[in-house]
Amino acid sequence: MISPENRDSLFYATMFFAALFAIADAMLRVFTKLKGEYGEEKLRELGIDQFGGCLNVRLKRGSSSQWSIHSWGCAVDLDADRNMLKESKRTARFARPEYLPMWRIIEGEGAVSLGRARNFDWMHWQFARL
Repeated sequence: MISPENRDSLFYATMFFAALFAIADAMLRVFTKLKGEYGEEKLRELGIDQFGGCLNVRLKRGSSSQWSIHSWGCAVDLDADRNMLKESKRTARFARPEYLPMWRIIEGEGAVSLGRARNFDWMHWQFARL
C-alpha cells in the first residue's frame, strides 16, 4: 500500500518524488505569476509571502487512517495566522476581493482551494482532487 507510514520504502520514495515532479512546474508558475501580479511589496502587505508549509507527513486532522495531502507535498498553506483552519469567508483574509487574482492564478494552474470549494481552511490549496 502506498502510504507515508511506509516512507522508508523505495516504493514510497518513488511515488513521493513522482508527485512532486508532477506539480513542481505548476507551483513555480503560481509563485512567479503571483509576484508579477502583485509585486513584492503588495505580496508582503497582503501576507501572500507568508509560507506556512507544504510537506508535513501526518494524518488528516481528526482522522486515524487518512493521510493529509501535505504528506505528499502536494498542498501549500499561506498566511496561516490570518486564515485559520475553521474560518469562513466572513472572516478569512483570503476570501476578500483583493485576493481574487491570487485564486485565479492558483486555480489556473490546476490547484484547488479548500476555502473557495468548501468555505474553510482558506490558507490551503492543493494539487489533488477533493
